[in-house]
Amino acid sequence: MPRLSRVTVAGGRSFEYVSRGRGPATLLVHPGGPGLTYDYLRPLLRLAHAHLRVVLFNPRGVGRSWRPSRPSAYTIANLAEDTEALRRALDIDELHLLGFSAGGFVALEYAHRYQRHLTSLLLVATAGSAEEVRQANRLIRATATPIQRRRLAELEKAKAFDSKEYALLTEALAGPFQHRFLSQMPKELRANRLSRDVYRAMMTRSGDEFQVDGTMARWDGRRYYSKIEVPTLVMVGRYDAFLEPSREMADRIVPAHLRVLPRASHLAIHEQPTESLKTIREFLVDVTGD
Repeated sequence: MPRLSRVTVAGGRSFEYVSRGRGPATLLVHPGGPGLTYDYLRPLLRLAHAHLRVVLFNPRGVGRSWRPSRPSAYTIANLAEDTEALRRALDIDELHLLGFSAGGFVALEYAHRYQRHLTSLLLVATAGSAEEVRQANRLIRATATPIQRRRLAELEKAKAFDSKEYALLTEALAGPFQHRFLSQMPKELRANRLSRDVYRAMMTRSGDEFQVDGTMARWDGRRYYSKIEVPTLVMVGRYDAFLEPSREMADRIVPAHLRVLPRASHLAIHEQPTESLKTIREFLVDVTGD
């Protein structure tokens, strides 16, 4: 297993990361959540080889990476700036940036700000705006049975968002869109941790899983689509709540290639691991020639 390392960037901020492979090309992976550690994305390390380094890192406030004191510091724009700081600190010249789920929001923001430093962009199980996250939430909520809807309304009225019952109910609704084809949780998923401070700051201040009222409430990366010129892979599971946003993303980013995995939801990298890694590997080979 790759050794945990730390890197210090401008301003004295430090980030923990793991890497495998040598380069010169680097696949830099931004995890989702927002607020999740990189552990669940460890299968991507299998893509590394003599000419490709794979780097997984914990963003600000996650794991033991640098932690700002103010919730307002957790923004998509700031995460994109951290990504550029990491690129410089890790001496990455040939950058292939993969954003998973909420990490895809950061990857889009990075492409808008620093496309000149990008060789390719990989947008996995993600969407292009806060409004599309709200649409996905409405899609998930619409699957509730009458009994579930009634109990959900009662818990919301009581603002019982930190209760175990609320967590179990929202997980029951989201599960088919998250890990539909997993009969058991892989060890990488079991090892994963969520920083609730980061999640609450960016996604939902109250803890209401169907609201988006954090710092990303007005973020809209769809306006960047027409300006993206680097080769782009959009990959999504057939049963992911982000399926339609991913299709729009691929339609509007001219150099994008769309891959829909038929027996997967949000966690396609675990539901269809062979197909997921093959898709990413073939895309990178097309871009790099290696």
